[in-house]
Amino acid sequence: MTDSTRLPSPLHAWVGSVLGPLDDVRDASHARDNSQVWRVTGPAGDHYVKVAPKPIHYTRETRAYRQAVSHLGHGNAPVLRDSSAELLALILTAVDGEPLKEEESPARRRTAHRQAGQLLRRFHDAMTGTLLQPEADAVVESAVAGLDKHLAEAGDHLSAKEADLLRRLVSALPGCGPLPAGWRHGDFWERNLLWNGQRCALIDFERSEPGPCVADFVKLATSLWPDRPELRTALFEGYGRPLSEAEEYALTAFAAADAASALAYGPRHGDPLVTARGRRTVERLLQEGRL
Repeated sequence: MTDSTRLPSPLHAWVGSVLGPLDDVRDASHARDNSQVWRVTGPAGDHYVKVAPKPIHYTRETRAYRQAVSHLGHGNAPVLRDSSAELLALILTAVDGEPLKEEESPARRRTAHRQAGQLLRRFHDAMTGTLLQPEADAVVESAVAGLDKHLAEAGDHLSAKEADLLRRLVSALPGCGPLPAGWRHGDFWERNLLWNGQRCALIDFERSEPGPCVADFVKLATSLWPDRPELRTALFEGYGRPLSEAEEYALTAFAAADAASALAYGPRHGDPLVTARGRRTVERLLQEGRL
């Protein structure tokens, strides 16, 4: 997390050349070491300046903005004002709202999730067809190939029985056949859904890439839907179609891969929320065999 409300000098010069003089700069980073985000205000209005943690994140996010985000519709996502490959930086318009998890009204939250489903369907449909299949297959191959590394890193946080279960579920993922593919958000959950009480907006596309559409439901399926099944119903009402049988199985397999990743990452980085999500998924899979 950044420790200053001042933009680093090269970044400040570039932002100023795009937006003009800045009246106010505020740190808006997430609580992690590699997050660098500022909210800036000036004659051009409110914007966010975001420095990607790695080149791959910069590439994914700028590609998403240029090829897919416009499909969400006006006001439903930030607009990319400019980007700098040298600085790994983006300038984005601000959108109205707070993270959806802050909404306390059950009825309004269901409405928001219905809208979120509509947005996700538009995003997925921004790119479809057979040309996507190689990239979708690569996402599946990556989940399978990375499992043993995550299991080893999780160590004592997984028993031998639990590791065997995750291995069995994930190894069956390629057998699900070609899954419906589209432009995947990559980090789709309430933190990246902004809600102003009437309209939902989708943000944060640094993990976006073409892939199996079903993979975008993993975080909600493992963190929110177990306690709030009505929100799953609302989201799929907005999405416009249910998951196929193959996608339901793939969701379980992707969740198993996510659990291994969470139990490798969470304890190592002192992140209790990620660790708890991984543990809960493993326990559900042990009891029920699927999500």
